[in-house]
Amino acid sequence: MKIELNNQDLIAPCGLYCGECEAFQDGRCEGCISRKGLCLKYTEICKIYSCCVDGRGHRFCSECQDFPCEKFTKFFNTLTWYNEVVGNLKKIKNIGTERFLEEQVKRVKELIKCAEEKRIKHCSQCKEWPCEKLKRPPLVPE
Repeated sequence: MKIELNNQDLIAPCGLYCGECEAFQDGRCEGCISRKGLCLKYTEICKIYSCCVDGRGHRFCSECQDFPCEKFTKFFNTLTWYNEVVGNLKKIKNIGTERFLEEQVKRVKELIKCAEEKRIKHCSQCKEWPCEKLKRPPLVPE
């Protein structure tokens, strides 16, 4: 199965790039936007999509005057993830969605290639993780 990584809908309102997630790569999920925020892993606890998109009519949380709000900071409760998504949202604002997406696609293709070379399906199965390519936990649905 060929996965299509170059889709702006794979950029969640919170700044995560869903194309990296194992559920997306395995064809079990099409990303936050396609599921209207109901990501397989976080269906019960993520209130970001409904607040950002449905409630406030924004595409990204960073467009909101209340950003970062309690929903955002509560969900991204580790500094590593919080810094990454805030950095992603800043980058989207500075370079635009298209360029951000190009960077993410390139990065994820490198991660997929690395996994293939190691004869594993996903980064989460790598014995060398965390590595230079992925310095924080991989996106893995529960």
